[in-house]
Amino acid sequence: MLHRLAEDITFYLITNRIIDIDDREVYIYGLELLISTIFTSISILILALIIGEMPSAIIFLLIHFLLKSYTGGYHAEYYYICYIYSLVSFIVLIFLKNIILLAYKPILGALLLIASTIIIFKFAPVTNKNNPKTDEEIAKNKKEARKRVIVLSLISIIGYLIKAELIDIWFMVAITISSIAYSILKGKISERGDQNEEY
Repeated sequence: MLHRLAEDITFYLITNRIIDIDDREVYIYGLELLISTIFTSISILILALIIGEMPSAIIFLLIHFLLKSYTGGYHAEYYYICYIYSLVSFIVLIFLKNIILLAYKPILGALLLIASTIIIFKFAPVTNKNNPKTDEEIAKNKKEARKRVIVLSLISIIGYLIKAELIDIWFMVAITISSIAYSILKGKISERGDQNEEY
């Protein structure tokens, strides 16, 4: 259904001479990604509204937009799996944020930020066969991912030092970044599996 919608929009753009027919596949892929991202984001915001976790949802989505586009990570074969994976990830992070005792959040958050930064520095970006990147793009994404994870981690740490009473917000930043680091590791494992199948 998503692919069909992206094809229909692309066909409309081609017939109205807004885009060139040679760029058809690129636009279909881009539109699928855009529609999927919008639908997933709206679903997370609705879920957050229902369960009273709107600040956490905004942090989750903001960090994904700021960081994941440069780090890459796990890519499901189908968009509906990606949708479910995103929703489940958000629910798991909310559960962790609410179950971990307040006293443990500062040290656990700091450890997660350190581990996540190391993972991002070592393994990001993870490339996707559906959206290949040139060596130049990979180098640019690596540099940007490193910059962004450092800035986001510092915001979380400094935020806690200045406003410790907002620990749930700073902890949500830390666990969201760690979920991206997990996605990078999962993506690297998938990438190795795909390479082994080719041989």
